[in-house]
Amino acid sequence: MLPLISILILSSLDPIKNFVSLKTYISENAKIHCQVYFIDETIADYPRVNIIEKSRDDFFAYLDTIGVEHTQLGGYYFFKKAK
Repeated sequence: MLPLISILILSSLDPIKNFVSLKTYISENAKIHCQVYFIDETIADYPRVNIIEKSRDDFFAYLDTIGVEHTQLGGYYFFKKAK
């Protein structure tokens, strides 16, 4: 019975919709929280949970924890890999 329940739960989850690449995560959140942005191509493109952060502060705080720097110049935001 337990394996059947596990199969049903796993089949109901769509991993394609639940995870996106890091660049897509940054882009989708930047569309909401930033006016104009640029994403450096050297950022690693590993999977990230597909979520729109509630606030700009939460978005930038998360980027700090994973080593993605953000710089603001006027209304422009630049995202790049931390050194």
